[in-house]
Amino acid sequence: MRENIVAQDILIAFSLLLWRAVAMGTLPALTATCLSPRVWGAYVLAIVLLVVGLLVGPTSLASASDYRLNTGDVLTFDFLDDAELPVPATISGNGEAEFPLIGGVNLVGLTITEALEKLRSEYRTREILVDPKLSLNISTFRPIFVLGEVRSPGSFPFYSGLTVEQAIGLAGGMQIIASNASDRLLVRARLRGEIESARAEIVHEAVYAARLVAQLKSTEKVDLDDVPEVARTHVEGVPVEGVIALEEKILKEDLAAYRSQAQILTEGIAQAEGGIEILNELVQQQKDIVSNSVDDVARVGALRQRGLNTESELSRAENSAATEKAQLLETFATLARTRQEVSELKLQLVKLAADRKKDILTQLQEREIAIKKLISEQRSAEEQILLLAAVARDESKKNQISYAYEIRRNADGGKPTSHEASLGTELLPGDVVVVSIAGM
Repeated sequence: MRENIVAQDILIAFSLLLWRAVAMGTLPALTATCLSPRVWGAYVLAIVLLVVGLLVGPTSLASASDYRLNTGDVLTFDFLDDAELPVPATISGNGEAEFPLIGGVNLVGLTITEALEKLRSEYRTREILVDPKLSLNISTFRPIFVLGEVRSPGSFPFYSGLTVEQAIGLAGGMQIIASNASDRLLVRARLRGEIESARAEIVHEAVYAARLVAQLKSTEKVDLDDVPEVARTHVEGVPVEGVIALEEKILKEDLAAYRSQAQILTEGIAQAEGGIEILNELVQQQKDIVSNSVDDVARVGALRQRGLNTESELSRAENSAATEKAQLLETFATLARTRQEVSELKLQLVKLAADRKKDILTQLQEREIAIKKLISEQRSAEEQILLLAAVARDESKKNQISYAYEIRRNADGGKPTSHEASLGTELLPGDVVVVSIAGM
């Protein structure tokens, strides 16, 4: 900056001396040519442009060549002696960029010239190329970041000549702009709308949370004593009858749905358990039948040994006993399946209650988080209104809010530095601009 000012001073002084010399006729060699004033003007203009080119041109080139690479920069790499298209290479978090045939090379802290020489050395050292002809350029600089009192903080693309003022413009401008009475009225109206909206949302979320507690208790009434502690002062004295009435309708519908599902499962369990009792009786009866069949087989067998009946009568008795035993086994199997069905139904009933409780607790936690966020937004808007009121009272400062600008920079991958800046300060890739209200 100082070099540019000196160059401008030299240029102005040189021009004045030249015009004075012409006017006083102290340039005999040139006056002899009898040049017209228009030609003299063109002559002087040429000298001025020449001086500007000599002073400004080298400075810009030096500035570009002095830039040192860092994480996030995107490079364009190319072999100059082949027909392949250039390839992109992004400097990753570990400081390396990937290049064809040699892989990752650390380039952080190097200028483009130094990086190009390092790549040539890598290709020669690894005996991949004897005389590598390479091209390396920066296609995209790492982004800048704008934080603090701006409307849309975040990261933004860097371009040459980007100033603090332009970066703030990319971030949507200042968070609070109140340079005159009309601006303050508009901002105050917007902030009041945000406060009222936050208050309404806090009340809704608080009653919503109380309704969730009622669901846990399986009651049909919303009790304001169940409002989260953080929101109770925001609900006191506020007419919430309409909100409670709506939430109680939702509460009744939820309880009705849950009780219906639970009743269906409970009835299924009762029916299955009734079936088990019946099956137990059938098992007992079938055991008696099997016992009688076994006795019949023994009796018929004894008669057969004495020759008092035929072989077919013995076979029929044995078949009948086998059939009754098979029937008993089938009854046992049916009893086991029914018992398993009862267990599954009971598990579903328990799971229904557990899932419902988990879902309600999750929603309750979300409501409390939402309430805290809304309270924070409300307080922020209230603080901004107070700030606007203070600015309105401060007529000596022409009702303007004063901002401070800070640039945090880590240009060479070393220890980050921080310094104050103005709106006209030019940024470098990766700079972090922090906008704050002066004195706060």
